[in-house]
Amino acid sequence: MFILPRYDCLNQMISLSKSLAVVLLLLATTALGIDSPRIIAQPGFVIFDPTKDGFAYRYGPSIIASADGKVDAWFASPGGDGDDGQPQWDWIRHRDSKDGGRTWTPEAVVLKATPTSRDRQSVCDPAVIKLGDWYTLGVTAVEDPKGNCNEVFVARSKSPAGPFEKWNGTGWGGAPMPILPFRSPAEAWGLGEPSFVRVGNTLYIYYTENSKDAHGPTSRTLVATAPADADDWPARITLKGDAFKREKDEDSADVKYDDQSHRFLAISTSHRMFTGSYINARWSTDGIAFGNPTKIEGAVKDRCHNAGISGTGEGHLLAGDRNFIAYAYSDGTRPDPSWAFWYTYLNPISIRRP
Repeated sequence: MFILPRYDCLNQMISLSKSLAVVLLLLATTALGIDSPRIIAQPGFVIFDPTKDGFAYRYGPSIIASADGKVDAWFASPGGDGDDGQPQWDWIRHRDSKDGGRTWTPEAVVLKATPTSRDRQSVCDPAVIKLGDWYTLGVTAVEDPKGNCNEVFVARSKSPAGPFEKWNGTGWGGAPMPILPFRSPAEAWGLGEPSFVRVGNTLYIYYTENSKDAHGPTSRTLVATAPADADDWPARITLKGDAFKREKDEDSADVKYDDQSHRFLAISTSHRMFTGSYINARWSTDGIAFGNPTKIEGAVKDRCHNAGISGTGEGHLLAGDRNFIAYAYSDGTRPDPSWAFWYTYLNPISIRRP
């Protein structure tokens, strides 16, 4: 026989059910990113035009900006002959702006590969952070002429335009050694595309892994930490594991810290280089594990890839609507993807926090 519960017990059951529903809703919205800040890209402007320089490109920008409109930016760009006369694929170029990126000083090559070293073929995908007096520049670099077994290297300078001294495994200067090495499997792309954020005395290091394991290919963004105040921090790196698994055709993550929401923000391009591309935003409260992606809204250019987001010298977003994203894109006049013929575009962004 079915017996109705007592009235007070029934009220408790209803209250418990409502509470459980609220908890489940909160968990669901957090997982979906619904409670995360919204990012809206405003119409922007071209800051590099390949029609004025033949088949050329500036991609993967790393951007340090200040509230008064001063901007320093570093880009991956075409290389040339190294100091030994051997061709190098990519070099890092720097330029700066006094008006928020609308006009720029002439650019200069600030980092090349070192002949006969572990970075001999190329240096690309710049990431710059200010640690004390030092502008610290992380790059993807490789010695394999097939482009496999990429690794993360770092150099530093007291000027944004160099000269930069490379980490040699125990100190600064001389033949470079990777801070995040990769040697196996030899046919894998490896590690690269770094991004740095400092929060307190901790340096957060984000980087891409494209490799394979017993279950097949892997494509993920990883995170490590190091003591930000230590001169030899590259020798004190602690690996923390996955930040997030990447979507199909998703590229490098650039990460900044938002002091207003006390969260880390990672942006990355999905369906990169092709029609229908877009930029993802992921948020994290601890800098280690990131939630599901949400799409940056607004005026992002189609066929975009390798985006960077502006921040302070320590990798924090500026207060108010003073931040922007920049990325390379194809104008669609050539087949998708139009390799190495890319504009670079800058979008001011607004962040709407819940």
